Amino acid sequence: MPHPQAFMARPPLEQIRPAVSAGRHWKNVGMCFGSLVFLAMVSLMALPSMKEPDTAVGEFDFHPESGRPVALMAMPEGPEMPTEMLTEMPPEVPLPDIAKVLPAPDMSDPSPPDFGSPHVEAAIELQKGDTVARVLDRLGIEAAEIAEIVEVLADRVRLDRLPIGQALIVKLQRLHEEEKPTVLVGLSIRPEPQRAFNVERDDDGGYSMEEEVFEVAPRLMRASGEVDGSVIASAEAAGVPHGPLAEMLRAFSWDVNFQHDIKPGDRFDVLVERSWTSDGRPADDGRVLWAEITTGGGADTYSVYRFKPRDGEEFFYSPEGESVVKALLRTPLNMSRISSRFGQRRHPVLKFTRLHSGVDFAAPPGTPILAAGAGHVIEAGRFGGYGNWVKIAHDGNLATGYAHLSRIAPGVKRSARVRQGQVIGYVGSTGLSTGPHLHFELHRGGRPIDPLTMARTAQRTRLAGKDLERFKAQVAETDRVRETAATLRGEESN
Repeated sequence: MPHPQAFMARPPLEQIRPAVSAGRHWKNVGMCFGSLVFLAMVSLMALPSMKEPDTAVGEFDFHPESGRPVALMAMPEGPEMPTEMLTEMPPEVPLPDIAKVLPAPDMSDPSPPDFGSPHVEAAIELQKGDTVARVLDRLGIEAAEIAEIVEVLADRVRLDRLPIGQALIVKLQRLHEEEKPTVLVGLSIRPEPQRAFNVERDDDGGYSMEEEVFEVAPRLMRASGEVDGSVIASAEAAGVPHGPLAEMLRAFSWDVNFQHDIKPGDRFDVLVERSWTSDGRPADDGRVLWAEITTGGGADTYSVYRFKPRDGEEFFYSPEGESVVKALLRTPLNMSRISSRFGQRRHPVLKFTRLHSGVDFAAPPGTPILAAGAGHVIEAGRFGGYGNWVKIAHDGNLATGYAHLSRIAPGVKRSARVRQGQVIGYVGSTGLSTGPHLHFELHRGGRPIDPLTMARTAQRTRLAGKDLERFKAQVAETDRVRETAATLRGEESN
């Protein structure tokens, strides 16, 4: 047996490796270099899928032993994550493709939009053929709820008389339940300026309504400007409402022919009393208290004041207390031109000279014809060369005739009473006529006279006594307040 010291003195073992050729050496270097390139490419592929540093979910690293990519588990901030918390990922699992995981949105989805929280409010105007129920149906409200809302509204609102343009203020809320995607939270409707009705959804899903009443107070406003084109267009541009504008035109119509008398440089001025609600809405069109207009390029000026005599109707008077109303209108047409005057002339159809017993006003077919004065109809129908003809008897042994009408207005027949300015027919070319026009005659005691001369000299009524005193006091007050009245639309329109 060998001595124990012999084992201890054994020299250390040395591994003997075969000699490596130069070719094999460079082959090994190339494989190592290729492995490094592969690992670098895998690292670059993992970077785009990494999230922000505030969370570790979805980030990747490489296993310290195998070198394969691994997913890091979410860990709180602290010391370095131990190796045992790493989970090795199978090499065949690809990185997630976000474009495939999240499909493109379907733009044809018919579901109502998400109105957010708590609700959305919108103003909707009724269009031609619209009803409240149809509007709510288009908004996606359930039929049962629409019926309940309409029933609540119908107790106080005439839903069948709502005009085109009526505004509905709706409050809608989107629910997350598919069977009730949209509900009406509230609805407000204001069928007249002084009153509004508010429908609200109760906690139990029902609907109730409350009425809101607004106070109304009068306000004086003034509009003025230079006539540009026409009095109507210029006054509308200055903010004069339609009602007061019609009153102003009628007040001046006995003295002013708006087709012929208005010239460049003429001006208008009007004081309007209009009612407004406490929240700043006009409650009516208003009425004219005073108006003034120039004609002939400023050559003539006409002023009118509103006044009601003790035993008469409210209308307009000159500053001297003379009524603007004459026995006859200046012209029986609003839009016309004189094409032939009263007197001897050669007849365009019969081709011989004879008395032209009236005045011809050329106007488009269908233009309304107005009764020149109040009275009763004594003739209405076909009358020889006059074609369709209407004759009206007036006070003072006067009568007016209207010829060549395309048609006679309904209700205008023998013995019918007509008022001054009432439509009695429409311009045409019936009978012996060469084109559409109105042949207008004026008779006194059965004999024809010049209508234009009579219209200029027709008598007016005048105020007297206590009425005149009251009128003068009212004129002074109107002159005082109009100087401080606010303008209807900014400064003067021109």
